[in-house]
Amino acid sequence: MHAAPELDTAIFREAIEALNAADLCFVIGGAFAVYRYTGVWRNTHDLDIYLERKYVPAAIESLTQHGFRDLGEMAAGDREWIYHASKDKVLVDLIWQSPHGLSVVDESFYTRSREGTFVEMQTRFMPPDELILAKIYTMNQRRCDWPDVLRIARACPDDLDWDLILTRMRENWPVLLSFIILFDWCYPGDACCVPVSLREELLRRKLESPSENPGPNRESILDPWIYTRPISP
Repeated sequence: MHAAPELDTAIFREAIEALNAADLCFVIGGAFAVYRYTGVWRNTHDLDIYLERKYVPAAIESLTQHGFRDLGEMAAGDREWIYHASKDKVLVDLIWQSPHGLSVVDESFYTRSREGTFVEMQTRFMPPDELILAKIYTMNQRRCDWPDVLRIARACPDDLDWDLILTRMRENWPVLLSFIILFDWCYPGDACCVPVSLREELLRRKLESPSENPGPNRESILDPWIYTRPISP
């Protein structure tokens, strides 16, 4: 396990205290959740909070009362899925759905969450399978979260609801198949982390799918902002 460096502890504590003061159900995601499950640290100065959309107005009000300010949209369409708050250059993101709209935070994020400690406070972390679903589509010109997904699958296979993952991915199951192929290549001795039944189901679907697919271009699922970002000089 890699040691986490010194955090922006005071600001993060203020954010958690603000949300607790509003009596909201929320879970921690992002790099801190990855660290909770894998012990692998990625340096970050932002805190990802996942909560149901109905709780967002109260969360924003409480954060504002505790001195956090609204940063507005950092990319086109942000307000459809995320709220950016900041205090002393530390970022706190309230997230209620994925940027591409394929996953919406519901009550199960909290009821199935895991207990843990964050900045010396007892709190809850999003379920590892939901963390996989939040990250498996992030693969674009600026960022790829697959290293996180690979490590989560390897670190806590018994805590993953693969049926839920497959169901939530719906017609995008080829992404999951691609991930498993890469997982096997990275960790040839850990194939047992992914159920045989899931492998067989995905391979069956692949064999039965048409060789030519006239479906829509899905590039924007991996990068929702691909056609709105400015072209680098």
